[in-house]
Amino acid sequence: MRITDITVVLHERRSVPSAAFGPARPVPLGVLRVTTDEGIEGNAFLSSPGPGPAQIAYQIVTHIKPWLLGEDPLDIGRHWRRMQNQFHFLSPHAVGTVDIALWDIAGRAAGLPVHRLLGTCRDRVPAYFSSANHDTAQAYADEAVYWQQQGWKGYKLHPPRAPWLPPDSSPPIDFDIEACAAVREAAGAGMTLMLDSSWSYSYTEGLRVGQAIQDLGYHWFEDPFPTHDMHSYVRLGRHLSIPLLATEINPGGLAALPPWITSGATDFLRGDVVITGGITGLMKIAHLAEAFGMNCEVHDSYNALNNVAGLHVMMAIDNCDWFEVLAFNRAGDHSLGQLSYGLTEPFAVDSCGEVHAPAGPGLGAGIDWDLINSAVVAVAS
Repeated sequence: MRITDITVVLHERRSVPSAAFGPARPVPLGVLRVTTDEGIEGNAFLSSPGPGPAQIAYQIVTHIKPWLLGEDPLDIGRHWRRMQNQFHFLSPHAVGTVDIALWDIAGRAAGLPVHRLLGTCRDRVPAYFSSANHDTAQAYADEAVYWQQQGWKGYKLHPPRAPWLPPDSSPPIDFDIEACAAVREAAGAGMTLMLDSSWSYSYTEGLRVGQAIQDLGYHWFEDPFPTHDMHSYVRLGRHLSIPLLATEINPGGLAALPPWITSGATDFLRGDVVITGGITGLMKIAHLAEAFGMNCEVHDSYNALNNVAGLHVMMAIDNCDWFEVLAFNRAGDHSLGQLSYGLTEPFAVDSCGEVHAPAGPGLGAGIDWDLINSAVVAVAS
């Protein structure tokens, strides 16, 4: 089997208003199509974060396509290494997108789900709801209770602070502690709770909040400090018993992670199929974590099809305990439609709060081409 063409269909969707990203506006989405001489096609979605779909598509068709044409798509390891070696020219997003599509081809060629090719460990994983930024502690508590009533076992707060928000726009950290306490009181001891402060605390703030949520029985404390500040993570870990979770956006990917492990700066590794080198890259990170007795908790993968790709990895490893559902809903909005956008089958969490392994060949998710073709902006080829 040989690759015959690589194109990216650039689609413009109309977003729904979200708590994190403001009013409705056009949101670009790309669909990668890798076709072969045996009629098998592999797909992946391109979206934010990073340079954006148009720029990622340009990198793919300009730098990767010329040497990948005519190659065997099943030589995934060789192709991944060649892409990784071009890090001066390629963003991790381009590498990850192509890698996902190649795995989709491999599964379709074999007539098996990708997780079967990776080595299936399980057939389901529990989901946790990952909040947007809310204005009141009660809004977080109400949201957590809603998902608990749907059978979900976990909930993570994002307090209203982040590096991309205007300076001095966030409330004092007392609000974060109040919100965490309100959620624990409302949900009780039976729900697993986490806090993700989006790299926004000083050391003293992180210590104060960490001590508070530790006393509240939170499961992990995620990204309190900027990624470059490993020293503060090490200091914080000496004073807290609650596990720290970092490395979501570490520059350098796999090669940058060993110092975080050996210094004790994090208790988990973190990754996704978008910015850590696709399915291949995420599997490598998960295995690195396993070698040190650590979990690799998989991050939301930013769009519907890539979340499916991440789910395949979760089915093939046993050191990831949760599937993150990041919907960025406004307070009181419990819809999950955006998690299926561009696919023919809706995203589903069962009544026990679990997400099941895909059963179809390849990624096992059909592209809604009627929807994609309804708002095509361009085709990069």
